[in-house]
Amino acid sequence: MTKVRQRPARTLPVAVLDLLLAAVAAVRGLIRRVARALPVRRGDRALATVIVAAALVAVIGTGFLVTSLLRTPDQLAPLGVAPPPTPVAEASTGGVPDDAEGGATPPASSPLALPSPESSTGARDRPRPATPRPPAPPPTLTGRYASEGATLLNYTASVTISNPGPGPATGWTLVITLPRSTQAVGEVSGATTSRDGNTWTFVPDQSTRQVPADGSVQVRFRVDGSLFDSAPTACTIDKRPCEMTSAKD
Repeated sequence: MTKVRQRPARTLPVAVLDLLLAAVAAVRGLIRRVARALPVRRGDRALATVIVAAALVAVIGTGFLVTSLLRTPDQLAPLGVAPPPTPVAEASTGGVPDDAEGGATPPASSPLALPSPESSTGARDRPRPATPRPPAPPPTLTGRYASEGATLLNYTASVTISNPGPGPATGWTLVITLPRSTQAVGEVSGATTSRDGNTWTFVPDQSTRQVPADGSVQVRFRVDGSLFDSAPTACTIDKRPCEMTSAKD
């Protein structure tokens, strides 16, 4: 049995080209028939021939342009769109792939790079400013009260103010409370006094203002009033109790 050989299917560019050639042949034949039927002069006939030739060239050129575009549609790119970047091969960078080491390795110029040992050593050796020491607390003064002698209407007493600290102490306040407000204090040496009822406050004068380190100053005074039960009921130096002694001690 003889097989019928089928013609291969035409592609789209071939079909478009055939259609354009057929259109050119039809237009050319139509122009010739019109030119033969109408009485045309020789010059007009030459002009018509030029026009027909130009039309044929335009149609044929358009056909070839359309055919070339249909054959290579992948080379057409939309206007204003930049071509995709060319991938850089890993071999050109000379680095190690991320999968080989379990993660990306920052380059040597990365800001995450650790500082050099020289810079860290220089910062460590830089001297730090000294922390100022807090001022030393003032020394604690102690007082010792003593009765020195008595008469029928008064008696004399003294208070020794001592400084056991390593540095001198400046200023102090001695407060003595007498049993009754009818009693008075006189002939004071080493201090000046003020009164509030039966409470007498002594502050240093120029001679006893500074108590030297591991030294002492003394305040002497006379108490006028009743002879019996006339000893002070309280004595404080800078709000700390004094030691009370008698003349026999």
